[in-house]
Amino acid sequence: MSTTPDDLRLSLSVDLELSSIGVAERGSAGLVAVLGGTSFRDPAIRSVTLSAFSCLRNDTFFPGPVHGTGLLDGSAAPAPWLSVPVPKTAARQSWDEVSRALVKAGVQVVTDLSLNVTDQELTARAAAVAEEATTGRPVALFFNATSRLEYAVRLVEKIATTLQPTVPNVTVGIRMCPVAMGFSVFEYLRTWNVPIFAYTLTSYPSGRTSWSQAAYASMIHAMGGDVVNIGLLSIPALRSGTLYEAIMPLLSTRNTSKASLPALTGGVEPRVAYEYAAAVRDPVLLHTMTPIFRGGLERRSIRKRVKALREAVEAGRQSLDIERLFAERNSSVRNWQELEEEG
Repeated sequence: MSTTPDDLRLSLSVDLELSSIGVAERGSAGLVAVLGGTSFRDPAIRSVTLSAFSCLRNDTFFPGPVHGTGLLDGSAAPAPWLSVPVPKTAARQSWDEVSRALVKAGVQVVTDLSLNVTDQELTARAAAVAEEATTGRPVALFFNATSRLEYAVRLVEKIATTLQPTVPNVTVGIRMCPVAMGFSVFEYLRTWNVPIFAYTLTSYPSGRTSWSQAAYASMIHAMGGDVVNIGLLSIPALRSGTLYEAIMPLLSTRNTSKASLPALTGGVEPRVAYEYAAAVRDPVLLHTMTPIFRGGLERRSIRKRVKALREAVEAGRQSLDIERLFAERNSSVRNWQELEEEG
């Protein structure tokens, strides 16, 4: 927090018991409301920043993720894995083809950005992804639940009771923004034990109180986010260490039995994918859409672009010299160069 007039900054560590602040019956969503609204009611305090959050022990209010980093157990390919959202522009007849092309090319996580999908479409899309998933190539599919409350509830119920049993080789979950939908909704949807891909449309909260990326990610992890999109990242963030400040709370299993899977975003191009793979050995997702679909929804273009990213990741894992690779100009590196020049 910061005070006037001498701009004194204090770093405080506070242990809270839910029962002592009257929010035990309101669960984790109630605690979020308390922490988000804290301003100490003193006009001399200009701002309060929640820089870190952690649970001291396991608590039923903070169940942790359903699968977390175990979402892709059995995958023959080591992390980082690829996650691609299918854009809303994919018409009904092309969605199945696009998703199959992605999985066949090596994408492990597919998210559907469409809103208000019918039951018939849910069934058909899950079946299309399941056609390409194998034991050595597990796939997770997330449907968009950031919509009307009644739709989100119906969607999670449909997945848990009807859809998931029909596609045992695919893990089906929901994609939602806890800020847009509300933390109490997030808390309720988690009770269905359906995996959740949590992302943010804006910073949380507003006013004189703010949360650091690491604190927000830690809270979502504790509440049950299986995949947590921790925001736009960059190579400078990777090299400076700020990336690890955000993802390490998710990877920690101190508070729950499972860690969350961080989704690193930002229009991941081949050179960026190479840098991430060279530096990050932990289970993470490279979550990207624009580079994959810059050439449209044609299957051949999609497969080519996914292949270029996968080759860049593999080169990063092996710590190959990227400048030497570009100098040699072999076929895979030409693919990388083409994508970067198009960007």
